[in-house]
Amino acid sequence: MQVINTFLNEGVFEIELNRPNQLNALNLELITALADAVREAKQNPAVRSVLLYGNGRGFCAGGDLKDFGIDPSNPIEVKEFLQKAHEAIIDLYHMEKPVIAAVHGSAVGAGCNLAFACDLIVADESAVFSEIFAKVGAIPDLGGLYFLPQKVGMHRAAELVFTGKILNAETAFHYGLINEVVANGKVIEKGRELAQQLANGPMKALGMAKRIMHQASHATLEEILELEAYGQSLIFQTRDFSEGRRAFAEKREARFQGY
Repeated sequence: MQVINTFLNEGVFEIELNRPNQLNALNLELITALADAVREAKQNPAVRSVLLYGNGRGFCAGGDLKDFGIDPSNPIEVKEFLQKAHEAIIDLYHMEKPVIAAVHGSAVGAGCNLAFACDLIVADESAVFSEIFAKVGAIPDLGGLYFLPQKVGMHRAAELVFTGKILNAETAFHYGLINEVVANGKVIEKGRELAQQLANGPMKALGMAKRIMHQASHATLEEILELEAYGQSLIFQTRDFSEGRRAFAEKREARFQGY
């Protein structure tokens, strides 16, 4: 059985974590396959949006503590294991395409941070999120110590990291960690709907906006204004911007082509 399944349909590239008997816990095989799938999504020009979700009873239960596929007592193997996972995180975060996580059941530990690397998160009522690392004597990885303070502020982040507190979907929404809560069994359908909507959008503009927003946490206002001016000068040259102007004048929906 493949540990990652991928599907491309009308510009939407779906990545399904597929270790359902282990709640899609991350081992070396899975993170290697995930890094490859995310790289394909980033590089394939036919891909205009990405949807990430888990098969079975949950999204991802974090690292596979029973069998990482490496020797955890060997620091070199641990570092190389995480560096392979970092390839997926970095490509999800930086690819100039919208990335949606559709979460049901557990998104804990590294699974939680895998979701946080995505641009948008929809979850169903069964979803739970936790930086559970402290409960096993570890620190957050896969970007948790980067994403969480940005999303909820330092004090709330410290609470979640130090205690391993488990958040249900409604609380995660209240904290600003996710975008929407849907009924159980509907989250992948909702994720596909959103991914298709974004795939039909002005891809170059969305990618440029994502790229600049990711600079905002460590840039000055003046630097962001400069990036906006530079980015807009490029986006105004796209066919999608020309189509958007025509559609506005003609009072109709724009038909974007992604270039």
